[in-house]
Amino acid sequence: MAAVSLSNARAPFILVIDIGTSSLRAMVYDANAHEVENLIARRKYQPDTTDDGGSTLDARVMFEVFTSAVDEVVSRAQNKIEIAAVAASSLASNVLALDAQGEPLTPAFLYADTRNARAVEQLRVAYDWVPIYARTGCPLHTAYLPARFLYLRETQPEIFSRAAQFVSLHEYFLQKLFGRAAVSLSFAAWTGMLNHANNDWDEAVLNIAGIKRTQLSPLYSARGSFEGLRAEFATRWGMLARAVWYPALGDGAVANIGSGCVDETRVAVTVGTSGAMRVVLNAAEGLNKLPRGLWMYRVDERDGLVGGSLTDGGSIFAYFTRHLQMLERETLERELAEMSPDAHGLTMLPFFAGERSPGYHGDARATLTGWNLNTSVVEMWRAALEAVAYRFAAIYDLLRTAIPQPREIVASGGALLHSPAWIQILADVLNVPVTASGEDEASARGAALMALRALGVIQSLDELPATLGETYLPRAEHFEIYARARKRQESLYHLILDSSPPNPLS
Repeated sequence: MAAVSLSNARAPFILVIDIGTSSLRAMVYDANAHEVENLIARRKYQPDTTDDGGSTLDARVMFEVFTSAVDEVVSRAQNKIEIAAVAASSLASNVLALDAQGEPLTPAFLYADTRNARAVEQLRVAYDWVPIYARTGCPLHTAYLPARFLYLRETQPEIFSRAAQFVSLHEYFLQKLFGRAAVSLSFAAWTGMLNHANNDWDEAVLNIAGIKRTQLSPLYSARGSFEGLRAEFATRWGMLARAVWYPALGDGAVANIGSGCVDETRVAVTVGTSGAMRVVLNAAEGLNKLPRGLWMYRVDERDGLVGGSLTDGGSIFAYFTRHLQMLERETLERELAEMSPDAHGLTMLPFFAGERSPGYHGDARATLTGWNLNTSVVEMWRAALEAVAYRFAAIYDLLRTAIPQPREIVASGGALLHSPAWIQILADVLNVPVTASGEDEASARGAALMALRALGVIQSLDELPATLGETYLPRAEHFEIYARARKRQESLYHLILDSSPPNPLS
């Protein structure tokens, strides 16, 4: 949806902080959940990666990135408006350790950091994770915190013993701004440590992880908020001095909300740096129906978010752009669209940073077969897009055991929305219509909607419908070709990964 001018915007105004894997945005939304023109600041960065699977962000640098973005928005607004609330969407499953003075002891470990793969195996051998999975909705995996804490305990025992708190990046920001932090139920669900039955930290998992409840932030509902910025920041950001601040929500949850996928009639597919397919449904029902291989997170106290995720999505675009001879984007998109389904003869496992759903082989790596001297860059690119679509199809097959046939699938995320060819591939592979979201910033808009509901401006999340774009209809003849190609990928998957360490779901 196009941004609305400030003169046409309607109060109250919400400042949204959208923390992604490779960029942070600060933007203002009005009472109709419209982005306000020119009141946006973007900051780009890249995670620090290592050959052994590390993926981290420096928390101090990220706080400077955050405050710089807010500075820009405040400067652009020039006290023309007053911000009623500050909401946040954040990449999930990130964590860092703080000392007793609130200073970082470690960088923020991201979901894509797989150095704790051995810890996953240790936990699998030592504990029956099936009942834990049933309570937390999260299988054993490198992205979740139990294995992260075990890894830190064993590899950095001195730092682990000095840690007074374990927080996410947004919690660290709140700690700096208010002297205290909180975590939403939504965000806590991504840790793999939230008990959905009582909406509290799971005592057994805390014991397994070797941490105390006091080392984690208090849990807040979707309406829980902070007030009273420290004097330094209240002076620096006068227009925010009286605003209420909400703890961050998981980016996947608000992406669903922002793209209009607020119940089980619509399934959301988001591809940014990573990828996910998700549906909102009642939390108790979702946990009871949870298909083995998927996860359940949270939107709020009532609603769950059931789905599966891929570690790699748009990250593959970024990798190819860096390392392969590239065509102009328009030329590439045209050639991708003109290529026949599976015409390249390539089979790819797109696990550049490990597999998440549905097999959870955290230490899996990408594999490409069928490559020969005549294989072109465009063919490799098309093979990658199809390979990711096949992984979404594996998630969709499981999801369909828990929900009725959805009305439509809504596509969002920059990587997907900038490639109509990829959306069409997805529709053909899934054999279901896929509608492009008309919301360029679905996660940020979703965070704004949650804040508007918490403020009482709206009563329900579907009160302000999302804008939708073009619908891509599946082509039966392409679906049949892709079904055969999917079987080929599944054969390669089992050939490569069945010899890996046992699946944490087994």
